[in-house]
Amino acid sequence: MSSAPALRRVFLLILCLLCLPAAARAASGVEREYRVKLALAIEARQLRVDALLEPELPAEIEERLKAGLPATAVWEIRLFVDRGIWFPGPKDEREYVVTATYRPLRADYLVERRLDGKLLETRAVPAMKDAVTALLSVKSLPSFTMGPHLAGKPLYVKVRCTYAAVVTLGVVPTTLSTPWARSEIFEWKDRKDP
Repeated sequence: MSSAPALRRVFLLILCLLCLPAAARAASGVEREYRVKLALAIEARQLRVDALLEPELPAEIEERLKAGLPATAVWEIRLFVDRGIWFPGPKDEREYVVTATYRPLRADYLVERRLDGKLLETRAVPAMKDAVTALLSVKSLPSFTMGPHLAGKPLYVKVRCTYAAVVTLGVVPTTLSTPWARSEIFEWKDRKDP
């Protein structure tokens, strides 16, 4: 008999943990839910990803840039093999990180791009809109090298963007992320040179 109240408490704790992201989002004043628009292209053996955060500029990013703080967008990109009802573990994954920082002495924005922790590019852009475009879009990023182990398999890509970190309820750190965007299933054919 004493296990019923303990089980009820565990159930309530799990329910609270599941509802915490939605409650934190509401308490932080975030009213709009952002989504990722996704497109893929295969060039030779490179799978390239294009992604865009929609529908408009999140206020959290603009506030950070105006305050002179660095703004970061973390793009998680995962490649899956479709196995029907079986749990689809990712075949490969990438983390694309873009950070923009206002430089008041030069009156420009420094944009830094990294893929899996390795620096790809650092460049200065003149306007905030250029920095925001770099943060909120992925343009033709070579994400995966296709090999014989993927030939003829039904594949798809999932992408999500974590675009801000806020403090809700005064003390709860919360990251704001989009839901996962999923591509259509596609098949890559390994065309070897004769």
